Amino acid sequence: MTETPIYEEGAAIDWWFKALIVATIAATFIPGLAIVSHQPLAGWLLLGTTVFDGLLFHVLLPRRFRLYSDRLRVVLGYPFAFSVRLDTIKEARAVSSARTLFNAGLRMATSPSHGVEVRRRGGSDLVISPLNRELFLEQVNGALRRK
Repeated sequence: MTETPIYEEGAAIDWWFKALIVATIAATFIPGLAIVSHQPLAGWLLLGTTVFDGLLFHVLLPRRFRLYSDRLRVVLGYPFAFSVRLDTIKEARAVSSARTLFNAGLRMATSPSHGVEVRRRGGSDLVISPLNRELFLEQVNGALRRK
């Protein structure tokens, strides 16, 4: 039987981040499409790179954050996810936009204005961007106090 999360929040993704993804995909797709009939090998390599980049974005970008009684789970593109045990978390706090972008640790924030730093004991810190930062922090810090 699957455990039900205590709380679940979506990931905030800024418009400029979405535009950056589209631009990255277009940077190989458009030239690949344009040259595939004249230089098939180069064209197919560029189109293959487009698919690879798309898969990387799909797999690596956070979709949801699920809080359980013993862990925080970061859900990435299907079927990938990873968990951070609550007993390894020192604190979760809101961080400035600059700190969201330039921070030691694992940066998975897709919206600097929604940045949350999860400070850990004995592991690298995690920076994420839940849609409702205040409610997310309230839920996580409440779960940390209950531990």
